[in-house]
Amino acid sequence: MIVSQSIVFGLLAATVASAAPASDVICHTSNPDDCYPRLFVATHDFQVVHEDQSLPPGLHVRINLETHKKEAKINVPGSEDPSSVAIVVKDGNSPVEEHHHDVASPVIDRAPVHDPVGKVKEQQPKSEPFLAQLAVLRDGFLPSDQSLDLLEELAHDIYYGIKLAEDPDALKTLFCLIVSPTTSLLNSHRAASILAGALSNNGAAQDKVAEAWPTLKATECSSTNTPLGQALVASLSPTPKKTVGLVRELASLAKAKVSVLNGLIKNDEIRHEFLQQGIMGRLLEIMALDGKEWAGAQRRTGELVLDNFLDQDMGAKLGEWPRVPRLSDHQCRSEDDLSASEGCWDYHVDRIMRANKAARGHWSTVLHQKLAAARGVQGSHDDERHEL
Repeated sequence: MIVSQSIVFGLLAATVASAAPASDVICHTSNPDDCYPRLFVATHDFQVVHEDQSLPPGLHVRINLETHKKEAKINVPGSEDPSSVAIVVKDGNSPVEEHHHDVASPVIDRAPVHDPVGKVKEQQPKSEPFLAQLAVLRDGFLPSDQSLDLLEELAHDIYYGIKLAEDPDALKTLFCLIVSPTTSLLNSHRAASILAGALSNNGAAQDKVAEAWPTLKATECSSTNTPLGQALVASLSPTPKKTVGLVRELASLAKAKVSVLNGLIKNDEIRHEFLQQGIMGRLLEIMALDGKEWAGAQRRTGELVLDNFLDQDMGAKLGEWPRVPRLSDHQCRSEDDLSASEGCWDYHVDRIMRANKAARGHWSTVLHQKLAAARGVQGSHDDERHEL
């Protein structure tokens, strides 16, 4: 057991923003002090990992049970036993439980050699309530609001994320909550957040869901008439459930669903399957929407496209997308369904980029550059041909 009297947090955002190229930083505002790297930069002290950052392998990662945030630092082999329980005490109270990711020691059962997740200890204090609520989901019932909150909180933990992902019946219940037109927006959002948390930066959980996917995708939920896989793709469209006065809630739900999709398509077969089902057209419907309420969902969508299709440094498989020629701006400005056609990605990314041109390193700028490169078109020539 390791005890420390304080946790050293902090990342000088202004320093990061000035040191990193614009394409490698994330900026949600025009203030450069708010920027941080897309790929987490570890030090020898624990730092908070932003939800939209990617983690390089081999770090010492933990969940701070006081703040419920993920933290990481450089892992020093031999400095401590990766299988031990390490507790860091902040200000003399509130223990923070840690999870070690030792690249040299993949010990999760059947974990792939190329994706080690290290030794993951069981979390005794909350195991019983977690497993009890997992059993409720397994039986096809909806836990109480408080129980859903607990599941959402713990799903981000490596251990609990794996436990959830290896339970196909619980997965089915959560997916059905997401796609069902009769589920409340709140419960759909909670279900999506639970799944997204379990799949985020958790390769073992992603593999477990991929193993169950052939059966899951063929399942029909009681409130739908289509297989779950098709229903999930259709549910990404924000228009069928669009309700006046609930735009903010719908946008938040769309963001959570995109996060679930991002975890699923890390698997090659699932990614190819969704591409065949027109997933990029569904995602473009989110990008084509106006209103600041959709900014978060659009950012998450843009990051999904970069990380999975366009940015090789983030693990993307180049050459899989884009798959159709780009359409003209005139075609994409139309009011009919063509405006959300897959060929209009360039137009809508360009539109968002121009609306945020004052924000240094805005994700849309990076996406615009990478998409132009994927099409073999210089960004400067693209700007000349595509003025709004």
